[in-house]
Amino acid sequence: MIGKQFGHYHIEEKLGEGGMGVVYKALDTELDRPVAIKTLLTTGDASEESVARFFREARAASRLQHPAIMTIHQFGVEDNTRYLVMEYIEGVTLKKIINERPMEMVTLCEIAIQVADALALAHEKGVIHRDMKCENVMVTPRGQAKILDFGLAKLKGPDSDPDATSADLFKTQLGTVMGTVTHMSPEQALGTEVDGKSDVFSFGVVMYEMATGKSPFIGPTVQTTLAKLLNEEPKPPSQLNPAIPLQLERLIQQCVAKKASHRPTAKDLTERLKVIQASLSARDLVSEQVRTPDYQATSLSVAPMMTAPVTQIRSATGLASAPAPSVAPIRTTSGQRISGVGSGFKSGSEAGPEAPPKIGKVGYQLLRAVRILTAIATMAFPLSFVFYFLLKGGVIRPQLVQGTAILAFATAVVTPIAALFYRVFTFNAVVNGWDMVLVVGAVAAFGVRRLFLLPFERVEAWGKTQFVRSQLEGPVAMNVDETRGQANRLDLLREYAEAQKVLFKEKRQLSFLSIDVVGSTKMKIGEDKLVIEHAFAEYKKFVERILKTHKIWKVAWTPDGIMCAFHNTTDAVGAGQGVLAELPWFNNGVHRLKIPFNVRCGVNSGEVIFPDDRNMEEISDEVIDVAGHMQKYAAHGALWLDKELLAQLPNRDGFKPMLDQQVDGRIPAEWRPK
Repeated sequence: MIGKQFGHYHIEEKLGEGGMGVVYKALDTELDRPVAIKTLLTTGDASEESVARFFREARAASRLQHPAIMTIHQFGVEDNTRYLVMEYIEGVTLKKIINERPMEMVTLCEIAIQVADALALAHEKGVIHRDMKCENVMVTPRGQAKILDFGLAKLKGPDSDPDATSADLFKTQLGTVMGTVTHMSPEQALGTEVDGKSDVFSFGVVMYEMATGKSPFIGPTVQTTLAKLLNEEPKPPSQLNPAIPLQLERLIQQCVAKKASHRPTAKDLTERLKVIQASLSARDLVSEQVRTPDYQATSLSVAPMMTAPVTQIRSATGLASAPAPSVAPIRTTSGQRISGVGSGFKSGSEAGPEAPPKIGKVGYQLLRAVRILTAIATMAFPLSFVFYFLLKGGVIRPQLVQGTAILAFATAVVTPIAALFYRVFTFNAVVNGWDMVLVVGAVAAFGVRRLFLLPFERVEAWGKTQFVRSQLEGPVAMNVDETRGQANRLDLLREYAEAQKVLFKEKRQLSFLSIDVVGSTKMKIGEDKLVIEHAFAEYKKFVERILKTHKIWKVAWTPDGIMCAFHNTTDAVGAGQGVLAELPWFNNGVHRLKIPFNVRCGVNSGEVIFPDDRNMEEISDEVIDVAGHMQKYAAHGALWLDKELLAQLPNRDGFKPMLDQQVDGRIPAEWRPK
C-alpha cells in the first residue's frame, strides 16, 4: 500500500493496524497537507460487521465540527477498498500520557474540559460515542485533545443504523470485549437503552484514571471486571491521590454513579470543570505575598483538641475585616508550637493566653448519655407503683413474681410510702379491691422524677451549646483527611478578593490571526537549500513588517505558519488583509523560488486568560483553536473569520458570508484581495 494513490491522496507510511483495518499517513496532493487514511479489511466472517461499523463511524463523525473531535474529510472506495480520510493528528494518546501515574490537576482540567465540551456537542447532535476510553483520546503537543474512533457511536434521528444489535455495545475489536468493558456504563454492560449519561460514566472512568493513574473497576478477568462495575463502588480518588481537590473528587464520583439519573450531563460536567479550573488557576495567579509563607513552608501535624480565641482576620489587600474562626494550635515536625492565623503565625512564646477548653463532641455525648441513663433508672420508681397496683388488683398472678427481684424492689419502694399514707389519713382508699393510694403514689413519683431530671437536662443543653460554639469558632479536632479538605479554607477566603482582581486583569479580549503557507512542501521540491532558507527568511521579514504596522502583541512561528495575538479585531483583520494584498509584490522578485508563496488566513476573537509574562506558545484556548480552524478551511488566498465578528469592523467592504460552510459551528465570512 505504501506509495499507492487513493484519489488525490498519496500513501506515505503505515501508522497502525487493528482487527478492523489499517491506518496510513498520506499526503493530500491538492491541499498539501498530511492526512490519516483508514482502510477497511473485509475478509472473513467479520466483513459485514466491519462495513456497518465503518459507515457508522463516517456518519457519526461527519455530523460533528468541534476542536476536540477528529475531522472526517472524505469517505470513498478505491479498487474495492473502502477508505476513510481523516485529520492527521500529531500527538500521543491519553493512555500514554497517564502511564499509570496521576496527572497534574491543572492539566487534567484543561483536557477534561475539552473532551466534555466535545461530548456535549455530540449529544446535542444525537451522537453517543459508546467507547470513551483513554486510548480514544489523543493530545497534541499544544495540549489540544482529540476524540477518536466513532465506530461504536449510536446515532439518533434519520441517520440511525436500524441493523445495530446489542452485541455492538461490547465490541471495540472484532469478537472481543477487552479494553471497553472497564469503561462501559452499567446500562451499556446490561445491554439496555443508553443515552448521553452512558458517555458521562465512561468519561468519569477516564477522569478517575487521569486523577489517580489507576482504573476504578479493573479485574483479572472480563467477568470479574463486569461484576465490579455493576456491583461495587470504586475507591475514593483521594485515597490514591491526596492532592486531588475535593470538588473534583465529588464530580468524578457523581460521573461513575451506578444510576444514570445521578450523573450530570456532559454540558453540566463541562461547566463544573471550568469552575474547578478557575479555582486552581486563581491559586496559581495570586501573588506569593498574599499566601502564608510559614504555613506553606512548614510541615504540620494536628495538635490535641484545643481552640484559640476568636480573632479578626484582615485580607492581604486590607479590603475587609470581619470576625473569622481561628485555627487550633498546631505543632511543626520539630516540635515548635504555632498558633493563630493570617499572614504570619506566632510561636508559642509570642502567643497570648489560651482560652479554656470547651466541651467537645465526646464531652457532649458523655453528658447526654448520663442524662439518658438517669432517666431510664428513675423510671423504675413510678413503674413500681403501677406494678404494685396491678398486683393488688389481681391483674398479675402473685405466684408468677413471688421471690423475684422485681417484686422485692417494688415492695421496698411502695410499702414505706403506703404505710406512711395510712398513718396520716384515716379513710379507706380501697375501691372494689383497687388501692387508689398506689395510683396517687404513681402520679407523685412521675412528678418527682420530672423535677429530678431537670438539672440533668440543663447540663446537657449547656454541653450542647458549648459544643456548637466550639464548632463555629474553629475545628475542635482535625484528622489528616479533614485537614486535606479544610486546611486551605481560610487562605482561600483571604485570597478571594485578590484572586478576583488578578483573574480580571489576566482575562482580556483578544483577537488572533492564523496564517499558513499553502503547498510549502511542493515549493521546496528541486530547490537549492540556500534558496529555500533565503526565501522563507525574507517571507518572515515581510510578514513581521506588516504585523508591526498593525500593532501585534504576541506571536508564535512554526516552520510554515504563524499564530499571533492583537488587542482588537480591526488590527488582526488588517494584518491578514495586508499580507494577502502585498503578497503579489513579495512574489515579484523578492525570492527566487520557482513556485510563488500562497497563503490563507483565519481570524477569531474572544476572552482569553493571557498573562503578560506568558508566550504565545504557552497559551491554549478554544478561541485560538477556532482561529486556526478558520485558516485551515479557508480557500487559498482568502481570509476567513466568524460572520458575527463583522460587526466589530469599521470597514466591512469585500467580505462575503459563506452560508454553505461552517467551522466549529460558526458561519465564516470570506475576504479576498481585489
